[in-house]
Amino acid sequence: MRSGRDLTLAIISAAAVATLSACSLTPADLGEIRQELNNLAETLPQDKLQQPLTVDDAIALAVSHNLDARVKVLEEVLAAGKADLSLFALLPELAAKGGWTKRNPKKTTTSRDLSTGAMGNYSVGEDAVSRTGDLTASWNLMDFGIAMLRADQEEDRVKLTMEKRRRALHLLVQDVHASYWKAVINEYAEKKYNSLERRLVRSVADAETAERTKVGDPMQMLAHQRAIVDTMRQIAELQRQTAPARAELAGHMGVQSVIGFKLAELQDDSFLNVAEMVETIENMEIIALGNRPELKVEEAQFRIDAKEIRTELLKSLPGIGPFMGGHYDSNTFIKYNAWADAGLHMAWNLVDMLSTPKRIGQAKNVVEITRARRLALGMTVVTQVHVADIQYRHALKEYRLTEQMATIDRRITGLASKSKAAGSGSAMEEIKAEAAGMLSTLRRFILYSDLQSSKARLTSAMGIDPSPPSAPVSDAAAPKD
Repeated sequence: MRSGRDLTLAIISAAAVATLSACSLTPADLGEIRQELNNLAETLPQDKLQQPLTVDDAIALAVSHNLDARVKVLEEVLAAGKADLSLFALLPELAAKGGWTKRNPKKTTTSRDLSTGAMGNYSVGEDAVSRTGDLTASWNLMDFGIAMLRADQEEDRVKLTMEKRRRALHLLVQDVHASYWKAVINEYAEKKYNSLERRLVRSVADAETAERTKVGDPMQMLAHQRAIVDTMRQIAELQRQTAPARAELAGHMGVQSVIGFKLAELQDDSFLNVAEMVETIENMEIIALGNRPELKVEEAQFRIDAKEIRTELLKSLPGIGPFMGGHYDSNTFIKYNAWADAGLHMAWNLVDMLSTPKRIGQAKNVVEITRARRLALGMTVVTQVHVADIQYRHALKEYRLTEQMATIDRRITGLASKSKAAGSGSAMEEIKAEAAGMLSTLRRFILYSDLQSSKARLTSAMGIDPSPPSAPVSDAAAPKD
């Protein structure tokens, strides 16, 4: 009897502990969003941000501190947790019950003789205070089979989430490439163009004064003004394309302030590496179809949907399983207060059998939709590879021509300066050549950023994972291709 009482107390204690633990696990309230962003900013490596960042450094910071990337990591952790929890469904059900009752007055009963109809004496068959306890284990074989399929599905969902995170990483690296180079070019334009812009404005004002006072040919003065203003307009247009890039890069790296980091500087004689695409389009298609995360997501989803058909089939079968339990009752009128039992139970919901063909047919339709979606996505991937390859080759061709034009403009600027020094040239021709040279240089750098974006887009289209940075931030000195 003492062992049964201990079992009851243990069951009650365990239930109380579980209840108190559940009550204490309340999530913290959402804080003020500005304060939370400030807290996140404190976790950034300030020593690295104060050093000139290369494109590899920017990618490393974005991968480790981008908030959207953190969400993808947490989703993957959540999926892995669900997969671990699904394994508990494979275990048998273990149910514990305990009870304590007190009755006043005692439960008294009598009986009637069926032959004579006479009533017997009242009697007591149980104590006024009773304690009961039960511990029963049962295992439903149908539920076990479904749990195995569910566990496999959760493993596939983990893989699905991992591939989604890979795709998010590809897009993040692609965006960092685009914004980094434009941000570097924008800084170069601001530093190099400011002093030239003042000279261009002064040159336009001088030409306007000469036109008004008829010191020179009015038509020539107007043509000079128009050429200079048009060049300034084109430079301003190029600056407009690159101006938001630093803010975009800050967002990718998880930095709140656009002045919270430094970028490696470009010089006039910077050697920007470019390379021809060595892979054939057929090889790039093969690489893309084998690597793209979206296709792997659909493959995992296909396996999940295929297992759902087997799940629906198992649901139509009867639930059969063994059970075994131990019981205790403190009633002193029972000869054996503790006993055990075992057996086999079966349950079959006959009504569910009517919907089984429909449910299986619906699950098959889902599988076919996934198959068709994967095929359509494969065509989309091939198309994206072709488009990215064409864009890269055209960007490379345009960059080569712009690079050649920039070289010619530098030579023209040098000749204009020498002609002015020799007295055979004019100041207007010199300033016009400098403006054209600045425009060509900016175009060259912007086309280089477009070329890098096209290259990153092609790499992303092929599903190639970004390689880890080759050097730490402290070793960085200049942008690298």
